[in-house]
This record gives sequence, structure tokens and C-alpha cells, in this order.
Amino acid sequence: MEPIGLMHIKTVYIPQEFIDAVYLEFKDTGLKGFERLALFAGQKKGIEFFVNYLLYPKQQLVKGPDGLSFHVDGDELERIGDWLYQNNCCLVGQIHSHPTGAYHSEADDTLALITTFGGLSIVVPDFGNSDHNLKGSAFYRLLPETGWTKLYPNQITSLIKITD
Repeated sequence: MEPIGLMHIKTVYIPQEFIDAVYLEFKDTGLKGFERLALFAGQKKGIEFFVNYLLYPKQQLVKGPDGLSFHVDGDELERIGDWLYQNNCCLVGQIHSHPTGAYHSEADDTLALITTFGGLSIVVPDFGNSDHNLKGSAFYRLLPETGWTKLYPNQITSLIKITD
């Protein structure tokens, strides 16, 4: 029986084609002046997680006096939950763009779609224009004791493997 949650996951395999697709989407949306969110879904196998699906939830992209944001409503969250169940999948992480630096904002902490301990949140800077293959991105993991916790470079290279 698989352990509950994602805390036991030691390696997450993400296909290169998903990373490339995310950057294209973030750059395109960024040209319009908006942030964007995508989700990584797949299956757990022991201490490994294999991302098999890249999901773009329906989201309201917001540009306001307090900055940029996105909103995924309850109906869409329910639709995604149903899809995950029907496809025997779970979410391992979310990835979204920022217009400038890569960091987890207060809104990112409180409004994250990933709520499972051990889940990942990746923030891509400059709408994906200033880095490639997540090199300048910020990585966070949801931990029971500390909430969204920034990962160090050695933790990232151990945890995230981009596959061909």
C-alpha cells in the first residue's frame, strides 16, 4: 500500500516536453502582462513520482492595483479533482510565473492549489524570459512544521529530475 501524502517522495521525474510547454505558455501569457499557473500530475511509485500530465486549470488572470494574480474557482477545482480520481492520479506540484523575481509571495503561500504535505511549488521568474529549464526558478516544498519552505540547490538537484 502506498503511503498517504507526498512526504516520502525523494525523486520527481518531469518530462522535458512539459518544461518546454510551460515556458512557452508563460512567455505567451507574460506578453499580455499576466501570470499563469500549471499543475503537474501523475503517479507515485514507492519513493518516486512520475509526472505524466501537465494541466492548465481554467483560471481568471488578474491585473490590478495590487499586482498580478490568477484565480481558480471551486468548480474548476472540483473538475480537476474528479479528473485526477478518474485517471488514478494525484498532484505533486504547481508551477507559476512571476513578472520579476522568483519567490513565494504571501498570496502564493495562502492560495496554493497544492495542499498535500510534501507537495511542490515552483516559481518561474520574468514570465519565463530570463531562465531556461528552471535554472532561475525558486522551489518550495510544503512541510508540516514550516509550511512552504524554500529548497536549497542541492535539495532541488536531488529531488527534481528532468527526463527526455
